[in-house]
Amino acid sequence: MVYKTAASREGKPVEPKKIATSGPEEIKYKVDGVPYRVSAGSFFQINRHLINELVSIVCQRDGDDVALDLYAGVGLFSTFLSRNFAQVIAVESSQTSHLDLLHNSPANVKAVRATTADFLRSAKGKLRPDLVVLDPPRSGLGETVVQSLVGLGAHRMTYISCDPATASRDLVGLLSAGYRIEQAHLVDLFPQTYHLESVFHLVR
Repeated sequence: MVYKTAASREGKPVEPKKIATSGPEEIKYKVDGVPYRVSAGSFFQINRHLINELVSIVCQRDGDDVALDLYAGVGLFSTFLSRNFAQVIAVESSQTSHLDLLHNSPANVKAVRATTADFLRSAKGKLRPDLVVLDPPRSGLGETVVQSLVGLGAHRMTYISCDPATASRDLVGLLSAGYRIEQAHLVDLFPQTYHLESVFHLVR
């Protein structure tokens, strides 16, 4: 399947336009025995040999009442978080990924279609999750999202990054607001390249 992408307008995501189709429009993946539907155009971690390890690292923290999964994609982490939290709110801006997220989510996962910035703006003063999981694109969070996260007041965050430069930039903002790194992990999802997936467990 071939897609044509367009630039975002006024900060809003623009869905890629399908211009050609060849082969199946979706793939079924299993992570630690859990099935996921991943449609063409949806994001999913590419290294299936290490994805179980990545999920284990990200979702290792004890459960509680509410977890917030930002940049949720098709729900890779949301599904496992739902085992330990009474409710998971999964936020994804892509229409294609959001439809997969709805399909893959257990009953206690609430799938929200919105940009992370818009969701955090609307949730200000109304939501205080026990844990926030962040898996942004290579561009990272950015100053606006970092400031909104600080205002959210969560005691624990888990930040997944595939780019050390944007991760360092974002972590400076979170650390200066009183968070500290409790654990740091590196997962070599892209062997024989200089790319590494990093996972930071933050507490405040």
